[in-house]
Amino acid sequence: MRVEVMQHFGLATPFNQAGYYETAHHQALMKDIQGAIHEGRLIALCGVIGSGKTAMMRRLQQILEAEKRVTVSKSLAIEKHHSKLATFIAALFYDLSTEKQVRIPAQGEKRERDLRELVRKNKRPVALFVDEAHDLNGHTLTGLKRLMELVEDGDGRLSVVLAGHPKLRN
Repeated sequence: MRVEVMQHFGLATPFNQAGYYETAHHQALMKDIQGAIHEGRLIALCGVIGSGKTAMMRRLQQILEAEKRVTVSKSLAIEKHHSKLATFIAALFYDLSTEKQVRIPAQGEKRERDLRELVRKNKRPVALFVDEAHDLNGHTLTGLKRLMELVEDGDGRLSVVLAGHPKLRN
């Protein structure tokens, strides 16, 4: 049926390969989000399935990486409902560490102190992107907020960009 619809409307490229289209509203929203990232904010992108949250996050990551004013970190964890704060701390260590063999301290206090120092030495704001964030539990979300505060107390700046379904707002 998809092929028939494409032929009927004269479409040659499937939607998932058509690229990224930005309206003036998207551009304004991207600038607002970029400003919030530079300030070290917690950002939640909420929308129904298929509304473009993931595409927008990918585009935002591309822009930030090209500008080289913000270090982009991404959680690659797939099973978000099982993800704990330690998962996101590990993602930050992997993305910020300059060593070939990344060593993440097992002891909590040392781990957080080392992470805070990594962010500070980075000398740029860090943005951690988490897609499908609606599956995270409340303790993990609270921990991410506390981690942002901990990094800020150490003269660094960490933003967390969460994308998920509308239930993320709750």
